Amino acid sequence: MRTLVRTVVLVMLLMSPPTLRAQWRVSVVPAVAGRLGEVTAVARLPDDSTTDDQLATSLVIRCTGRQLDGFITTRDQLESDMAGDIRVRIFSDAMRARDSRWQATRSNAGAFIPPLELRDLIQRGILKSRAISISAGTSNRGRVIWSFAVADFRPALDALREACPKERGAALAEPRP
Repeated sequence: MRTLVRTVVLVMLLMSPPTLRAQWRVSVVPAVAGRLGEVTAVARLPDDSTTDDQLATSLVIRCTGRQLDGFITTRDQLESDMAGDIRVRIFSDAMRARDSRWQATRSNAGAFIPPLELRDLIQRGILKSRAISISAGTSNRGRVIWSFAVADFRPALDALREACPKERGAALAEPRP
């Protein structure tokens, strides 16, 4: 009987959808002696136990030198074309899936999000969704989907707005209903 109960509980756990909790971490480097400050917001995979953000699979949005940029880091080698573009598909509970091309990092273990795509990702996805999913082809595992919990982006948004004031009316604006 105990074995049956354990089996039923195990099956229920395996069948229930994973719970994504927001994993945003915000770091702020203040402006000093004429140098502009930097704000970095990192959303890590909920099951990633790595302590170093450089090694973790992460969605990163940062403001450096009053310029907003974003990228993903992965533990996989991403497939890129001759121009260094990586084909990605982005989707969430608040937006339809769409395909895009992001620029590969030198190591091909990450990709930079183009500025217009980043604006759209923040406005239509991150600010209106509980989770964002990004899929891309990898050299070793085929097509992979990474899902990032993005529900608690508000503290990161406030810090990014402070560091990138020109983006307040653009990528970092309040979303329209």
